[in-house]
Amino acid sequence: MVSKYTSGWRKQASLAVGLFLAAPLVLSMDISPAKADGIHSDDTEFYVGLDSLQVLASGTYTGLNNPNYNRLTFLFAHREENAASSHFHGIGSYSYLGTVDSPSVNSTNANNRIPETYTGILPLQLLPGTGIYAGRLVSADTHAEYSNLNVASITSLADATEAVDQYLFNSSRGRWRSPLTGATIGLQLVEISSGLNIANESGDNILQSIGDIYTLGGGDDFSFTPTFWTQKTATPGKYSATFKLVDLSNNYQESGTFSFDFRVEKVSEPSTTIALGLAGLLALSVSHLKKRTVDSSEF
Repeated sequence: MVSKYTSGWRKQASLAVGLFLAAPLVLSMDISPAKADGIHSDDTEFYVGLDSLQVLASGTYTGLNNPNYNRLTFLFAHREENAASSHFHGIGSYSYLGTVDSPSVNSTNANNRIPETYTGILPLQLLPGTGIYAGRLVSADTHAEYSNLNVASITSLADATEAVDQYLFNSSRGRWRSPLTGATIGLQLVEISSGLNIANESGDNILQSIGDIYTLGGGDDFSFTPTFWTQKTATPGKYSATFKLVDLSNNYQESGTFSFDFRVEKVSEPSTTIALGLAGLLALSVSHLKKRTVDSSEF
């Protein structure tokens, strides 16, 4: 007797083989900023929150005043399979340095980069663009972690129906869920690699000089997805941009600095590109297969 899970596995395996055989056709297509490999993730990963914790309750500096109190904070959402374990990492936040008896305040922290350094994940790859981005390499939502660059207010999770989003919104005892009442949120450029550019959803170049500020929106009503790009002929290597969040209405203090890292890869020979594409498609299919198998076992 074949169980429904085994039957589902065979169907998914057949789909994986089909995708594998179809890879050369897929590889002939460019990837636009909003979509890659035909897959799009609607899960926002980056949020702006307001830190309401006044005194640190854990860690080396327990009992000291929180240097992020009443500051804007740039947050990355870790959505876990066990929804109750979902949590935020403060990417753009202040931190203490030095001894507990005589600490100094640092305007950033050790986990201030995307992708997060501790993961060992390579910088986000810039991929061939289409349309207004033809002839350029652009950031794209590839469904990989960190690749969905949409930024929203944390209060956008307040009325979410999925358990994982509710756990996120209330994580750390609701530390970041305070509304941004009266704020005008701005993204300020602190540093950027030569050759790297930033565009808004309309394709207009923004933040072209150090110190420039781009207004995301007022209060909790904003959603912003930047596109990072280089020329297609850009020198292979790592490209980075560093920012901080500011309140143009001066009701809340600025965030710590945080950076996004990207990479431009050397153009591979056609045979190498196809081989890498086949491997990527097969890995993606196997990943989806495993996820479905795990999800099915929960019922």
